[in-house]
Amino acid sequence: MKRIAVALAVFLLAVVAQAQAPKPAPELKVLEPWIGNWTIEAQGKDSPSEPEYKLAWTLQCRWILGGFFLESRHTQKSPRGETSFLEIYGYDPIKKEYVSRGFASNGSTLTATGTIKDEVTVITALFVSAEGKPSMKVRNTFTFSPNRMSFSLKGEEEKDGTWWTSSTGKGVKTKAAPKGQ
Repeated sequence: MKRIAVALAVFLLAVVAQAQAPKPAPELKVLEPWIGNWTIEAQGKDSPSEPEYKLAWTLQCRWILGGFFLESRHTQKSPRGETSFLEIYGYDPIKKEYVSRGFASNGSTLTATGTIKDEVTVITALFVSAEGKPSMKVRNTFTFSPNRMSFSLKGEEEKDGTWWTSSTGKGVKTKAAPKGQ
């Protein structure tokens, strides 16, 4: 009888623990269109007076850690070379904003916040160089198509308190996320 009581108590504790397990914030659902693989073709420039160049960018996004965070792996190719990034997005329920931290193959890091309204996602990030110096502040605006399979991109950088357009382009989803992600 004692064994049955112990087994029942363990079972009830497991049921209660499962019922109280935290779930990802519902605000994270708006990140769902990012899940999958993307190819982005853009025109970029390094300063307002510099000439434009081609910028090729790939992006792979997936849910991680039980759906509480989105992992984004970027690779950008430009005349200056290739840079890879790992970025983790989440939602801050206290500040009620989307947040991310990123790390690049050139040693730089980024801290970003984002806003999402309907089909428009705006991400503002501060990059810090490998030497620990703020190197640039950027703002990327992604405007999704109604089916969420493509977007237009407008990238801006801040220089002396003024924002200027540093890139424009288009992204296309090349592979949707597997079922269950």
